[in-house]
Amino acid sequence: MRIEDTQIVKAAREEVFEKWTDCEAWPTWLPVFTCVDVTQRAGNVVRLSLDMKVKGLTLKRTETHVLTPPEKVEVEGAIRGVTNTTLWTFQEVPDGTRVSAVVDGDVSPWLKPLEPLIRSQLRTALRDSLDAFAEYVERP
Repeated sequence: MRIEDTQIVKAAREEVFEKWTDCEAWPTWLPVFTCVDVTQRAGNVVRLSLDMKVKGLTLKRTETHVLTPPEKVEVEGAIRGVTNTTLWTFQEVPDGTRVSAVVDGDVSPWLKPLEPLIRSQLRTALRDSLDAFAEYVERP
């Protein structure tokens, strides 16, 4: 399953990239993440352990980020029955920075009947996270 979305953030690309890659700050602007721990930093690779609140449940998620500042972040992640890769790109535009995300996800066979629901929830979560991120960066 593939989901794509884009958001214009009214700030310079370097600032947008820096704030997006400040993973420990995610819970301040994205409440679905209740805890973000950086478990390893090695060169341009960052590994995370995250606690997510989904439908009242706290779920564990792991992610590996490959950073190419200030252009892109490649993410591999997994959470209970779903794995995904996401390509985040940061492109300068006249109004600031276009932040784009392309999410490719795979669900375990036992979750296949729920794939349309998972796709819908992921699409909504991506849109909400882009909106919240723009608000966070643009806040005075």
